[in-house]
Amino acid sequence: MLSPTVKLPDREDLPYMKVGFLLCPSFTLTPMACFVDCLRLGADQKDNSRQIYFAWEFIAAGMEPTVASCELVVDATADLKDPRDFDCLVICGGLIRDFEKINPKIYPYLQMANTHGMPIIGLCTGSFVLAQAGLLEGRRLTVAPTVLDEFLTRFDLPSPSSTDAYIVDGNIMTCPGSIAAIDIATFLMQQLGNATRARKAQDYLLYKPESSPFQAKAKPYEEALSAASPLTAKAIHMMEVQMDIPCSIEILAKTLNTTKSRLNRTFSSDLGTSPAAFWRSIRLLAAREMLLGRRLTITEVAYETGFSDAAHFCRIFKRHYNMTPDEFRRQPVSMSV
Repeated sequence: MLSPTVKLPDREDLPYMKVGFLLCPSFTLTPMACFVDCLRLGADQKDNSRQIYFAWEFIAAGMEPTVASCELVVDATADLKDPRDFDCLVICGGLIRDFEKINPKIYPYLQMANTHGMPIIGLCTGSFVLAQAGLLEGRRLTVAPTVLDEFLTRFDLPSPSSTDAYIVDGNIMTCPGSIAAIDIATFLMQQLGNATRARKAQDYLLYKPESSPFQAKAKPYEEALSAASPLTAKAIHMMEVQMDIPCSIEILAKTLNTTKSRLNRTFSSDLGTSPAAFWRSIRLLAAREMLLGRRLTITEVAYETGFSDAAHFCRIFKRHYNMTPDEFRRQPVSMSV
């Protein structure tokens, strides 16, 4: 089955995506927090939390200020302005008993966004809001099993899934809530060509920690790694996690509770190379994939893969691949892979 896709903005300026969060009365905090924290962690280097690559604002879908189901009070940062000021809208659903407190203007607002093909996401009972706005007719969707009966009682729609973490049907996406919101947030980042940032966010959130935040389409070292020692495997995982902020091998060894000399011996035995050379090679491998995406500039690719500046990156790239990043990018796609 083909992977789902969704239309997202294709522009070179920053941020790559602006998200508007519509907070329903008594919205559930976990899915909203998981979603926005993915954006926060993917939007900047390390944990600096600046809205560089992604940006977001909060809109009250009822009376202000909005009170979450856990009694947290949240002030809106934006009003119901033209939905085209955003690239994506996320409806953070709340307790069913408080649906009548939703501002009636929310429904035509969502309908207007839908006419422009904008991605619209229903988190938790946000799917109820989408259904009330008439945006789920003929669409596949997912809701939490705890509200499935209530959904079917309220809406004459085909039975939703209650097992999927999220479902994408055209520009409309639904997610039953909780930590599954991490999945749909990282899906959006990946659709924008920011897979490395998506996996960085997952790693910082300790979500699926067994998965590397860097998944190359092809890892030439994968077969050798399957027979490598646990120390080598752990070191490589840390290298993949810290793709954009590589540290010295000495610090890496200390983090792994070993010595630099032992780490060098282990890499030499398992992979026939040094840790420093290996780390540089996987950063260059990540750079190749980013260059193929054609979204980031060469300077941005250098920054994303931990090189001190673009000139240094270009020198190392040419030494490794016998061509400059710009020459690599100008190749036909079939020759680049």
